[in-house]
Amino acid sequence: MNKKIKIRVDVVSDIVCPWCYIGKRRLENAIKYTQTSDNVQVDDIEIVYHPFQLDPSVPAEGMDFQLYMENRFGGNFVEKFHQVEQAAATEGLSFDFANLPKSINTFTLHRILTVAEQDGIQAEVKEAFMQAYFVDKIDLTVEENIIEIMAKYAWNEAKTKEIIHSDVASDEVKEEMNYYRQLGVSGVPFFIFNQKYAISGAQSSDVFVEIIEKVAQELEVTNVEGEVCDIDGENC
Repeated sequence: MNKKIKIRVDVVSDIVCPWCYIGKRRLENAIKYTQTSDNVQVDDIEIVYHPFQLDPSVPAEGMDFQLYMENRFGGNFVEKFHQVEQAAATEGLSFDFANLPKSINTFTLHRILTVAEQDGIQAEVKEAFMQAYFVDKIDLTVEENIIEIMAKYAWNEAKTKEIIHSDVASDEVKEEMNYYRQLGVSGVPFFIFNQKYAISGAQSSDVFVEIIEKVAQELEVTNVEGEVCDIDGENC
């Protein structure tokens, strides 16, 4: 094999989607496995996150989480989401739906993630937002909380405020969301491997390993180089 194998994974997800966070962990676990597996040799796996809003109607100031969930799923929503909490726990994530502070509108956070991708820190910021929301129960409608998170990635207060209070990257986010809707993505998480194979939902790590190995093996075949006859007849 003469060329390095690189795989790109495009992930369509929302920050406030619990299965998106669980799926993120399962994909990451699969990637760790393939890096030490004898079945596949992958030099690099690039993950790019794309925006999706589960409920764009949530106001910018957010809504009380309990009230929002009761209106949407009924008064026993905590019991309904117990399975999600258990699934999260198996991936090392501590979810507690009974004590989340707010349901939030994620459009501004997606704009920040778009700029973060340009800065090469999108994956780190995505993780930070999801951990802040689901695990640390931080109110991400509060400007100071977002500023504090972004300061960890060398964004000063002025830069973060400028994005929050402007329409920076708004068109890009809208265009991406529309693009994936037109592709038929109606639920998240949604994973696309090398623009060829798609997986819907937070599948098990084994499923992700299988698809990574499949893509890598196909690339190995593509990348093998040998003696050829060319159209000029010089090498035949």
